[in-house]
Amino acid sequence: MRMSLKLPAAMAALFLATRLCAQSPAKTDSIDRNTLSLKEKVGQLLMISIDSAEAAKTATPIAQGLGGIQLQWGSYSLEDTLRLTEELQRGALASGSRIPLFIATDYEGGSVYVPTTLGLAELPTNMMLGAADDENNTASLFYLAGRELKRAGINMVFGPVLDVNTNPRNPIIGVRAIGGTPELVSKIGAAVINGFRTGGILVAVKHFPGHGAAGQDSHKLLPVIRLTPEELEKEHLPPFKTAIGLNIPLIMIAHILYPALDPKNPATLSKPIIMDLLKSKLGFNGLVITDSMDMRAVTSKYPIHKAAALALKAGADLILLGKGDFLKARDEILRQIKAGLINETRVNDAYYRVFEAKRAAGLFEAQSYSSPFDKAYINIAEALSREAVTLAGDKDRLIPLKEKELKTAIIIFAPPRFNANALSFYRALAERGYNVEQSVFDINPEKAAIAKALAAGKAAGRLIIGSFQWAQAQNKNQKKAIKALLSMGKPSVLISLMSPYDLPNYHEAGAALAVYGMTAPGMVVAGEVLAGETQPRGRLPVDIEP
Repeated sequence: MRMSLKLPAAMAALFLATRLCAQSPAKTDSIDRNTLSLKEKVGQLLMISIDSAEAAKTATPIAQGLGGIQLQWGSYSLEDTLRLTEELQRGALASGSRIPLFIATDYEGGSVYVPTTLGLAELPTNMMLGAADDENNTASLFYLAGRELKRAGINMVFGPVLDVNTNPRNPIIGVRAIGGTPELVSKIGAAVINGFRTGGILVAVKHFPGHGAAGQDSHKLLPVIRLTPEELEKEHLPPFKTAIGLNIPLIMIAHILYPALDPKNPATLSKPIIMDLLKSKLGFNGLVITDSMDMRAVTSKYPIHKAAALALKAGADLILLGKGDFLKARDEILRQIKAGLINETRVNDAYYRVFEAKRAAGLFEAQSYSSPFDKAYINIAEALSREAVTLAGDKDRLIPLKEKELKTAIIIFAPPRFNANALSFYRALAERGYNVEQSVFDINPEKAAIAKALAAGKAAGRLIIGSFQWAQAQNKNQKKAIKALLSMGKPSVLISLMSPYDLPNYHEAGAALAVYGMTAPGMVVAGEVLAGETQPRGRLPVDIEP
């Protein structure tokens, strides 16, 4: 299925304005892809990951011809991030290869919030996008997000997540998935892809051939998904097929064992999955990039440098080493080539794919970007929130909230970084005349915090309780506190702040809302719904256990 992006007229005008205010591209010296040595070619196949305190560690790998860098945790403004990325690119252009870097980041909402530490805008969660089910606004939002990435000097994003979350107890995907059906994931995933691409960003969709049925976290161990090829074909491959039809540049391979496809090797190291299924059967001609090789799914069995060589041999073109040693991995690959364990033709194939992807993305052209889009981004994020917030139940007919004068305790469990967004919710109700008092507790409240939460609940006539969970990682202390609050028998509204899979834990609540991510716009809309000013229009994008 092929889809084209049709930006609204206002967005098209903004796109043109940005093109006009960008500096004319200045071509770098012509680079012949065939002039690099074998050592330099191998270097181009490797990426490393750095945090803000580790930028100095990139000097040697860049000088040696490193292919790319993933930016992880930072403490930057957008301007600081741009200064960093420009310095990294200057180093690459001064190296022997003179080939610019892929500079990537994970750009998802919800549990993957790395971009906010790089000065980038806060994204809605993928599941919120699925609940809104709005292709046009989604495409427009990610076009704007792509322009912000360009302003920061970032040219690649690891996303969107195209996993179909068929396992409600999935410990690592959850709200990172758009939904639980291949049709919804394909449709909204295509909108994200088109938005990013129109914004000039390379997308690396993930995690092929599907992470949504996993019952374990590949950061901690090697998950095994025992689906038949027919089940994979029906439920998990369609979004990737849609992406391939859109001529996406990269697909990220999962660290998961699929015994029906390869009983010995995880997908990252599997020739049957990478070469036979993805490249041959599905016809993918872009770059295959690995998930980070420093995850326990790999390191529990192989050292990173050995696994890097195995992945290249299996058909991967770009190896994300994570915090692994660039020189050690490069030299191991060179050793295996010399020993005849890796065919040099495989190396050249991967290198040419990397080189041409960089050329096609315009990385050999010097450009500067400006963006007038901050207000437009916020407006679209608010519009998506209005379409996503979902009424999951109202058996006691509590919504909209009546009796504004009734003392209402808002008791929220969430990480401290969301305190400002929690305040947005409180303000939305307080400014509409409700008698509200708000308390925010950590997602793992200790006994003293639970006692304070219960005291706040006892002093009120009505409760609004915010439950915050990643995927299916249920926090026992939080659940204990919420159960105790609900047992008071007071009118209670449960707000699922992140993963809606926590809703079945709290059937005692008189009403329940799902917001799919604690963004400021989503919290404001939740307040408007409770006040009766906005109708909840979202639909649950996944199946929830009764």
